[in-house]
Amino acid sequence: MVLFGNGKKKRDSKSVPNLPTVDLVLTLLILGMFVGDMLLLARIGSNVLSELLTMMLCTAVCISCCKLGFPHIGRALSTSDALKMPRNLRKFSDQSWQLMVHAGMTWYEIGIFRENSGEWWTDTTTLWRPLQHESESLLTDLRRLYLAQLGVWFITAFSHKFVEAKHNDYYVMYGHHVATIGLVSLSLFNGWERVGFVVLFLHDSSDIVVDILKMTNYLGLDSNSGLFLAEACFAINLVSWPIARMWYFPMKAMRSSLPQSWGWGDYPYELEGLLSFANACRGLLVVLLI
Repeated sequence: MVLFGNGKKKRDSKSVPNLPTVDLVLTLLILGMFVGDMLLLARIGSNVLSELLTMMLCTAVCISCCKLGFPHIGRALSTSDALKMPRNLRKFSDQSWQLMVHAGMTWYEIGIFRENSGEWWTDTTTLWRPLQHESESLLTDLRRLYLAQLGVWFITAFSHKFVEAKHNDYYVMYGHHVATIGLVSLSLFNGWERVGFVVLFLHDSSDIVVDILKMTNYLGLDSNSGLFLAEACFAINLVSWPIARMWYFPMKAMRSSLPQSWGWGDYPYELEGLLSFANACRGLLVVLLI
């Protein structure tokens, strides 16, 4: 197993470019952030580091279970035409654990919103108030969410590089993993968890429809089968995706981290270097994910 240029890895598309230098840089960035996060968490406490490693182990187990179980579900639900292409079943299985992650995270995030009566959503100025205004149980749940997110994204990045077949968006998604891990880490270690929480909720919740759309398409449950499930999911996504990514993301997440002195933002202080970098990463996510 090499860090770049793995020609033996399965490819689901012949159009995947061979860019070993880009592959190496992205892989080293992931590894660097992994080591850095481990060291920072160890300084906070061994129990926090153990919690992250436990989250990573649980994620790996979840992925393995999905890859073992969902092919049987996919085979039972697929049309005969869809089964003629073996990669459809493999891609259905790959997407299944993404659906489990996004649905599970969204459920947990809604629970956190309920715990603070949705205040972080309805009034984004509260995202920057002193932490002593938040209950200890709420902050504990928020920390666990972040550790779970880091565990999922590190395992996802390693799986994307070393396990899953390469799709034609391989480098775009790899760059997305780098940007996401960078944002989650910056948010966790700089006290921006509440702003980051809103970003995570918007991305996790809007990805559920995308996951279901892809899975129904891989199963062949479209107009050719007479069920029109793929088309229905596509229509729903045409509404849900722009609302989440093109309206709520800038109006809630990005606006909350822009200075009030600019006349539009909710951030009560002047913009510092790290927060400017975080805003640049958010802008990168918008470009990659719209």
